[in-house]
Amino acid sequence: MRRFVGFITLLFVNLQLFSQEVNRVVSLAPSITDNIYLVGGENKLVGCTSYCIPAINDGKEQVGSAINVNVEKIFSLRPDLVLTTGLTKPQDISALKKLGIRVEVMETPKSFDQICEQTLQIARFVGSGKNAVEIVEDAKQKVAEIKEKSKGLKPEKVLFQIGASPVFVAIKNTFLDDYITFCNSENMAGELTSGSMSRESVVLKNPDVIIIAEMGGFGKEEKKVWERYSSVSAVQKKKIFLISSETSCSPSPVNFVSALEDVYKFITQ
Repeated sequence: MRRFVGFITLLFVNLQLFSQEVNRVVSLAPSITDNIYLVGGENKLVGCTSYCIPAINDGKEQVGSAINVNVEKIFSLRPDLVLTTGLTKPQDISALKKLGIRVEVMETPKSFDQICEQTLQIARFVGSGKNAVEIVEDAKQKVAEIKEKSKGLKPEKVLFQIGASPVFVAIKNTFLDDYITFCNSENMAGELTSGSMSRESVVLKNPDVIIIAEMGGFGKEEKKVWERYSSVSAVQKKKIFLISSETSCSPSPVNFVSALEDVYKFITQ
């Protein structure tokens, strides 16, 4: 393991020759901004979205949201690199590229492993590879410890809700599913290809645990709604929980570990 970490560190040192040209970065997603701060690259961040709270608190320039960006404002910041996700409109990405701005589109990670890979990639862009390797390895160790503790747990049927009207839930092939399976439990929506569910179908599946992302306060109202369904196992066991959307839905290694610790606590409570 030490030899592997040493190799990765050396690889990042070599790749920093590439990243030295990147001194001004604009982030168009809160998760990307979180990772930039996580690996210590915030000094290179010159622009962010209106949802990137740490960057806004640091006085970074706001350039819109991930979906609606101000191309002219981004251009005025003279970035060497814009990091974004698939939420940004293709025409805006095209406009930025036509202005001679380098744009890298980061795909939404589908697993904890992909979250770690993306953090390393972002670190490479901002020249913070060594920090990122240490952060990722620490997160992997903590995740492994929780998975080991979970092996003896009785599997529970878990519903992880991330939206309402209609009910929107975590499905397989998402990093949210990892929270459940890493705790030796079953994602109640695991067989779905779309995350949309009716309340009636949730009641029929009868989850043992319901976890609701806060998402701007809607979680509290959803918790009250679910508590009216007295036939549901999670209601009878008083196992309906709110989880921070800032940690559970914003993929970075540290956020993932924090959310996984919460999910483990909810399942074992």
